Amino acid sequence: MLKALLVEADAIQLQVDVQNWQEALDIAARPLLEHQFIDPSYLDAIKSTTEETGPYYVFEDERFALPHARPEDGVNRLGFSLVTLKHPITIQSSPEVDLIIMLCALDGHSHIEQGLRPIFERLGDAKTRARLKQATTKEEVLNLL
Repeated sequence: MLKALLVEADAIQLQVDVQNWQEALDIAARPLLEHQFIDPSYLDAIKSTTEETGPYYVFEDERFALPHARPEDGVNRLGFSLVTLKHPITIQSSPEVDLIIMLCALDGHSHIEQGLRPIFERLGDAKTRARLKQATTKEEVLNLL
């Protein structure tokens, strides 16, 4: 399901160069917005919550971020986007991250089996995580997932 959603939204962007965390989130959200998985209010909610409470979605040990907001903030359907960064960034005061997987879910549970479990199974392996972050083609990413 994760692979199919990434392909459907053309939501894999690799080795992207960004100036700050806001730009990184804009880039991660772009394919989800273009394919109407989310409304602009969803991205706004992620940014405002990050500014208010900090980067609640950063997994420090794995150096990746899973930005998301509540379904009622503008989710139209389940989706994911994946962005690898050319250079690591900090989100507020977080440790550096170089992988962003934006999640939009319709409820609090359906996305777990359909997307999050495979992500965490793959990213739990340091070698797979490193290969994913160094991938240069969408096909490489899909094979790793």
